[in-house]
Amino acid sequence: MEQKTTKIVELGINVPYLQARKMVAKRGMKLPSYPLIDAYARRPRGYDLWADELLAHPPLDWVFQSGKDVKDSITGWILPASYVPKEALGRWGVGLFIVPEDVREEGGKVIVHAQSVVVLNGMIQISDTLVAGKPHEITRIPLIVSLEEFERLPEDEKRWLYRIAGEGVRPLVRGGWGRFDWRNVEAGYGSDFLSGVAAVSP
Repeated sequence: MEQKTTKIVELGINVPYLQARKMVAKRGMKLPSYPLIDAYARRPRGYDLWADELLAHPPLDWVFQSGKDVKDSITGWILPASYVPKEALGRWGVGLFIVPEDVREEGGKVIVHAQSVVVLNGMIQISDTLVAGKPHEITRIPLIVSLEEFERLPEDEKRWLYRIAGEGVRPLVRGGWGRFDWRNVEAGYGSDFLSGVAAVSP
């Protein structure tokens, strides 16, 4: 992952995630990491940005299963079973933060090839609305926390996550739903959603 001193260059365009990846690659660059955007976004802004990473999760109140690909319930995007860590299998409330090696179409399907995967314990189990959470120390993805603990957080450490109810393999968008709160973390937008594009040196 990039250091916080890495410079983000905003391109001033809004395109789908796969197109965004191709556009920055042609410039010899890549999409910024989500932790980098988390640090960068701490200023007033009225638009959203794609992150490089994706978030994968089982359907609500279900688990990852051994030998089974993670397939998005709506888009059909696939994270092959070989990329799901053993410690994530059969456990409730788990999500996966995926740093992609590549995300590409293969035989009419979009396949996510992971460079690395971080297991998130405490995946939010409410869908189709923004839900308050405490950011994971490394990935900065909001995780389940008690209301009391959330209220004790400094305002600039509070985050809200949006996810779908079904199985998800979705790229991350920062500041999306409503588009006017930089603390919103979106993992619910489909492959055709248009979001802002920024680039960093690889």
